Amino acid sequence: MRREIAVGIAATIVFYLSAMFIPLAGFVAGIFTSLPTLLAFYRWGSPIGYWIPGGVALLGSALLVYLNMVQSIPFLLEMLFLGLFLGTGMRLQWSPERTIATAALLVFSTGVMSLWLFAPASEGGLLAEMERDLKDAATTAVRELGGQIEDKQGFEQALLQIVPALVRLFPGMALACALAVAWLNVVVTARFCRIHHISLPPWPEWSLWKSPEPLVWGLIGSGFLFLFADGFLKLIASNALVVLGLIYFLHGLAIVNFYADKWRLPRLARAFIYVVLFLQQFATLVTALMGLFDMWMDFRRLTRKPNEED
Repeated sequence: MRREIAVGIAATIVFYLSAMFIPLAGFVAGIFTSLPTLLAFYRWGSPIGYWIPGGVALLGSALLVYLNMVQSIPFLLEMLFLGLFLGTGMRLQWSPERTIATAALLVFSTGVMSLWLFAPASEGGLLAEMERDLKDAATTAVRELGGQIEDKQGFEQALLQIVPALVRLFPGMALACALAVAWLNVVVTARFCRIHHISLPPWPEWSLWKSPEPLVWGLIGSGFLFLFADGFLKLIASNALVVLGLIYFLHGLAIVNFYADKWRLPRLARAFIYVVLFLQQFATLVTALMGLFDMWMDFRRLTRKPNEED
């Protein structure tokens, strides 16, 4: 067990640092910073399950201080908390929706409070400061790209015009990211447990998962406010649509996974399909719409009546 704890601590730190130092591939690895903590706490519980997050909090924080990256310590701690919250939900045998949503909301709330309390006071408040930082980052990025862009000035202006919208959508994007990271870690944990014959909560297979039906009313209400409301209500609706869009995208992915299993697609083909669905905007939209309309279309025929033939 000591070896597993040491490996878990080392893996967590490597995952987290990869996200900051290795482009793209490192970002993917960083998503699983919570995974060793989740696995440890789900398998061993208290007090042994605290050794990995505790060790990472001490060693990882010390390393970040040495690297002059103190500002990254709160994000590392949030990832550890996410793993603990997910592991707690799984040990209590909550539903997957409750486990993932509770953990993501707790981490999101903690992050918002940390930003609000510890962000330096600035003119116009936190959102105005974020907008200024993003505009500076966009200007710097265009400057570094240099001759790779034909219409440098036009490209920079386009980026600067997008920044205010991104800042206003920040709450929804942050919560959506927390949900996506939590979901990915739970999916990988379930896969690990099945391979190593570790008992899981009585959850259905992911390929059979459906988003809760009452969410459609939230989608309808958010869409109505987005189209006809102004000001603060429109802002809330916009952020809600970002979060709901992610949930229905995950629902659509479950449908894709169902047919990938049914047709026994090879892993390489599955990987290619998932990459396209994540990175191609039109494919992402179609997947989310498929998740939404599954409530009425029942693409997997999960609610067929007993007298219906296969």
